Amino acid sequence: MANRQRTITGVLMALALAFVSGVRAQEHVQQDVGAFQNGQFSRRILNYFSPGERGEHCVWDFSKLQFVNGEQTVCQKVDSLGRLSVTDDKQITYYVMRRDSIFEISNEAPLTRTFYYQPICHAVLPMSLGDSISTSFSGFGIYCNDHYYKESGFNYVVVDGLGSIVLAEGDTLRNVLRVYKYKSYFVAMDVNPIKLDSTHLKQVIEERYEWYVKGLVRPVFETMTSTSYDNLTPLGTTKRAYCALAADIHAVIDEQIRPKLGNADTDTPIVSQNIIHYKVNVTEGAAMVNYTLDKRANITMLLCDNMGMVYGSKRFVQEAGEGYQSQFDLRSLRHGVYILYINVNGKVYSEKVRK
Repeated sequence: MANRQRTITGVLMALALAFVSGVRAQEHVQQDVGAFQNGQFSRRILNYFSPGERGEHCVWDFSKLQFVNGEQTVCQKVDSLGRLSVTDDKQITYYVMRRDSIFEISNEAPLTRTFYYQPICHAVLPMSLGDSISTSFSGFGIYCNDHYYKESGFNYVVVDGLGSIVLAEGDTLRNVLRVYKYKSYFVAMDVNPIKLDSTHLKQVIEERYEWYVKGLVRPVFETMTSTSYDNLTPLGTTKRAYCALAADIHAVIDEQIRPKLGNADTDTPIVSQNIIHYKVNVTEGAAMVNYTLDKRANITMLLCDNMGMVYGSKRFVQEAGEGYQSQFDLRSLRHGVYILYINVNGKVYSEKVRK
């Protein structure tokens, strides 16, 4: 068993390293971007917050965000092959740059190692407001040294906002770009790697918002939600939020918004209010969502299958009110069961849609 594990691990590493070939010729792009450099920075943990508006001339008021008593150090290191490793308290993620694109080729966590033979494209540089990319990805991995798994799915990235961030005491960060990402994929796991194509599937849907200021290659604020499913049945949602401002700005806002309690990085985060009241009606040709809102909300709706394919996506920022409606066209879809994913200010709802 140990020999088989080493053999498979070696094959997966070879696939990942093969993708790195040709990266050295792109050093001028790396230098321009500045991301592929050795160094480290600190980020503070926040209670999850709603990402707010999108578009031009946005004003994101973060003056009342709540920090929790936690701080992480994130380390970046570039190896001799030109790979960038980013290490935080949860995992090590490896990136390469090829031509004008940044790819994630592998990652390691305490229990898992994943290698992408079809890497995840995180950016095509340069990107400005309105630019977007949609790509698929696939990879294999090892869990607890004795289970094998594969991942495959869809990744979407868009620069959806440009504006200013308001901090405590009226301090303002200007010319801020916001990047929105979602990733929908399936995971198949078995002790026998030969059986991965016939094993039980689990699904994951992740959403991220990242805010960038000129001169910094890391996001100064970021949020993430990740929802897991077992055979399209929701298992739970994890929410996280971080702030990675410079130490001098931390000092300004710490005095104003340091909380006494809270934990923003758990599988059972602070409970969000049920501010949406909705009903889903499904016909042969469409899935209709009728809903009301008790307060202003940032809403994402995705229609996905059990393989991670996204067949429809909608995003809104809407005020409190009644009579809202959103529709997904089902006419071109094959018969089967789909996930209708609804994220309202970080609180995730899921419905099965059967055609």
